[in-house]
Amino acid sequence: MYSAALGTQHLYRAPVPRFLDDVDADSLPGMLKERFQALEGESPSEGEVTAWKHSLRALAEVLRDERLRRSEIFVELWMPIRGRRCDALLTGRNLEGLLSAVVVELKQWTMVRTSPWREEVSVMNDSRPHPSAQVRDYVGFLRYYHSAFVQDGVHITGCVWLHGMEEPRSISLLRNPDAFGDLFREYPLFVKREQRRFADWLHAQLGHGEGTRAAELIATGHTRPSEKLLDMVVRTIQGEFEWRLLDVQRQAYLRIITAVEEGRSDGSRTVVLVKGGPGTGKSVLAIQLLAHGANKHWRVVHATGSQAFQTNLQGKTLAFSEQLHKTLQGVRFKKELPIEQIFCTFADVAKAGARQADVLDLVVADEAHRLWDFRRMKFPNGKIRRLSDTPMIEEVIRASRVTAFFLDDNQAVRAGEIGQSSVVREAAKRLGVRLVELELDLQFRCGGSESYVRWVDALLGFRDSADLAWRAQEAYALEVEPDMVRMDQRLRALRNQGYRSRIVAGYCWPWSPVGSGPERLVRDVKDKRFGAWSAPWIEKTGQGRKPLENQYYRWANEDEYYEQVGSIYSVQGFEFDYVGVIWGEDLVWRTDRWVADLSKNKDKTFKRDVRASGEDAVIKLRNVYRVLLSRGMRGTHVFILDAETREHVESLLRGQRATRVA
Repeated sequence: MYSAALGTQHLYRAPVPRFLDDVDADSLPGMLKERFQALEGESPSEGEVTAWKHSLRALAEVLRDERLRRSEIFVELWMPIRGRRCDALLTGRNLEGLLSAVVVELKQWTMVRTSPWREEVSVMNDSRPHPSAQVRDYVGFLRYYHSAFVQDGVHITGCVWLHGMEEPRSISLLRNPDAFGDLFREYPLFVKREQRRFADWLHAQLGHGEGTRAAELIATGHTRPSEKLLDMVVRTIQGEFEWRLLDVQRQAYLRIITAVEEGRSDGSRTVVLVKGGPGTGKSVLAIQLLAHGANKHWRVVHATGSQAFQTNLQGKTLAFSEQLHKTLQGVRFKKELPIEQIFCTFADVAKAGARQADVLDLVVADEAHRLWDFRRMKFPNGKIRRLSDTPMIEEVIRASRVTAFFLDDNQAVRAGEIGQSSVVREAAKRLGVRLVELELDLQFRCGGSESYVRWVDALLGFRDSADLAWRAQEAYALEVEPDMVRMDQRLRALRNQGYRSRIVAGYCWPWSPVGSGPERLVRDVKDKRFGAWSAPWIEKTGQGRKPLENQYYRWANEDEYYEQVGSIYSVQGFEFDYVGVIWGEDLVWRTDRWVADLSKNKDKTFKRDVRASGEDAVIKLRNVYRVLLSRGMRGTHVFILDAETREHVESLLRGQRATRVA
């Protein structure tokens, strides 16, 4: 067996003859289990080990065909967008002699039934993706995000081996063109009595030459970064670009559009709860749904509680969004609807729902962890006047046939933000609305490294074990910087290489208004421990500025704004190639726990709201730094002011155990 290089992670790679020997010796499950433990730091489930024993032996029977002996095989190959593994991948050369690879999905299923959802079947009363759809997504992961297929020209396709399936009714359903179109033809499935047919198909795909070259390109290949959201918003909505929705992203997308079509047809109402951590593709899915709705001429809006995110989306689409909104809603209807933009706030949608039920077909509620308890008016002196006695979430749900909430239970950063999964569930139950739940667990940011995000969660006490696989795989770059000047120099060097970079910080310095002299911006972010470095916060341009002139839009899109430091309020929902984080002293590690020091925090509104609500400041501040540490697509540099906190972070990078506090 080959050892895994610091390229594409896998449990096993070997020429087919060696694979057959390992299967015959019954040594393969043990080898896979040992390798899994080494890479993941935990044992595989008993169910997975059992599947290896049965399914790999069934695959071996097909690969005994002499025409396939020059091929190579990977078992449990990680996808470039982390969080998924394909069961097997075979390499060789196709009929044209070109380098070729085939994803093989192994299923022990013996029976399936019809599911109410598109591209899904019911297995033991559980709705699951059609296996050919699953293969299509694995092929998509590799085709679009792995260098062997993007750059090196390796051809990729896939198939399904249902080695235990022989019930005619199930086979007919899986191959029903009325239900699944050409899906099962593009990614064919083979059942128990079709071993010879399966071998013939594999021979055509990869039995015409050696598999070593393609296998080496795959094993040593690298991940191609996914597209940045803001760069593709306009093209997506105008129908010029379609995001490659993969796996559970596509499943959520299909379920939501099915619910909208049902609602438009029979008046039914649905709440869809889509959960996911940082970088799991929530906003990408939300924008694609908005684009689909616009193409279908649905009454659809995108709502968010993040002013920076809303402003950037409005700015990007300024040239056409007003006309699109008129087209979708109708001129007379739009005048009656208190929503002026296709990109709006939760308060806008709630106000519409308070006036009239089901006034929209679809509300895409992005960053829904920013939902407030009630609609309200906030005055400059901090006083709040409630505008409704009905919970905001109920008004939002009432406004539309389908409301899709996209949220992360650990991203609410202000006291009073109540957008939690439990709140959505309870509201749907109170209103008697059907609830559909899905969870995104892929990772498109942070170099595609789910492992890095797990490490951040462990650092901040959201989980027990600090996963360091991302360091061993060199999947993501995190540098704890001892010198602020050096961190700035390194980020500037990355900018000179064409990488988009920004510096963000905890809100631990005053934020001065823009002055009128030569130095318009006060260099508020300063400390003697920074040495010669200091910088201003993102400039205050005022709430009334047009989107293209707004501070949040300019900071996120204009490269010269690197000179200004962003906060949690300017960066939530966005990503850059590299991010420098200044970890302030408002959240510090003391002995065995995180401690909030609000005397170091300069966010007056945050402190006032925390004290008034009685909420735990530690919880909110851990959420803040979780967001800041997960904005980089390729890497994060962090300068930590507090010595004990810096030592704690470095100890977790050395592999010491985390302490769970939530």
